[in-house]
Amino acid sequence: MIERAASSGLGILVGIYRAVLVALLIAITLLIAVAVFFRYGLGAPILYSYELASLLFVWLVFLSLAGGAAQAAHLGADVLTPYLGPAALRLLQIAAHLLSLAVLGYISWYAWILTGRTRVEMPTIGLSMAWMYAAVPAGCGLYMGWILHDLARLIWVPAPATVEA
Repeated sequence: MIERAASSGLGILVGIYRAVLVALLIAITLLIAVAVFFRYGLGAPILYSYELASLLFVWLVFLSLAGGAAQAAHLGADVLTPYLGPAALRLLQIAAHLLSLAVLGYISWYAWILTGRTRVEMPTIGLSMAWMYAAVPAGCGLYMGWILHDLARLIWVPAPATVEA
């Protein structure tokens, strides 16, 4: 998807998406490094560092779902696919995408409900735990967007012609 996105006008959005992920990773790394220095170097721990780093990490993980899917970096097993022809493989991919949309839709819906119901606050930073739970529907929403994009490609873009030997 990343290569196709650059040529299809989605390149700017993909660039922003990557920048957000990199910024989150840098922020987590700096926060932990500074917290370790303050705790062990100065003997004055930053009380909110663990909660803030955890919050940023949860957002990083869930926002990274779509990027991992776009690069086929998720766990998979090629037990059946090597034996399938292009048409059967395409149908299997479509079925997998539809099943994934259903599962991600359910997870997003439930996480959205949980986000709205929570009244618990993170004690040291005073933010609602809803901010942590909100990462789930946000990340799943991005992931579902990528699936819909790839599903459109599978359905409407003609399959490449195969050469028989």
